[in-house]
Amino acid sequence: MTYFTRNQGYPFGVDLSQHNASWDGKRIPDFNQFKRHEPEVQFVALRTGISWGYRDSQFARYFTEAKRVGLCIMPYHVLYPVADARRQMEAFLSILEGANLAELRLVLDVELAQGKTRWQITNVLAQSLEALKQATGRYPIVYSRALWINENLQVEDLPQVDWWLAQYIRSLESPLYTAEYPCPPLLPRGVNKWLIHQTTQRGPAIGGVGHYMDFNRWNGSQEQLWAYFGRQRALPTNCPIDNLPCERVKAEMVPA
Repeated sequence: MTYFTRNQGYPFGVDLSQHNASWDGKRIPDFNQFKRHEPEVQFVALRTGISWGYRDSQFARYFTEAKRVGLCIMPYHVLYPVADARRQMEAFLSILEGANLAELRLVLDVELAQGKTRWQITNVLAQSLEALKQATGRYPIVYSRALWINENLQVEDLPQVDWWLAQYIRSLESPLYTAEYPCPPLLPRGVNKWLIHQTTQRGPAIGGVGHYMDFNRWNGSQEQLWAYFGRQRALPTNCPIDNLPCERVKAEMVPA
């Protein structure tokens, strides 16, 4: 597809919520097409829910499919500044009950102010970060936008975290697709590096459902992406033992 002409040096990923399923919820994107796509989808962020009272209706199905095809998985949860941080994180973790958290990298989606001050928003985020570190042994990734962060967060009061930053080209009128924003994204004040760039929210949908899809790029090589998840690509195109074609994507877990 001629659409994918930018950011070719960065590993490619998508993020999904129930909005990427059919209107009746019966059909979801074909994850086999993710692996056949050029560029190949290598990582996926899946919305678990919002605050403490809402679960994404498609998370469980997406999660099963993402594991089946061997994607690197980032469950993400939308944070409400108006709600108790610990209660929200308990809800987040309850949705992931039974999952091997060592194989995942959790994400907090922080882009709502809800009338709260910078100090209040920062405090809820900081409490949420500490709750997840206590539960998983590491801080989650934080998703947001540079301009929103500059207005609503006190980065200097947060621990060192990895940032997933959104920055797009102005969207074209529907049904046109909007090109990816060239990496890198704008960095917020107090942040000196980015991990993931959400480059568009109006890319051509992959997998046979819907019209648009969010696209993302990873700041590093394929090997660095997989190492971040405690994984490695185990096999080359031809296996050295018998020189027969190996599976295109075959990974095995190694200690993180």
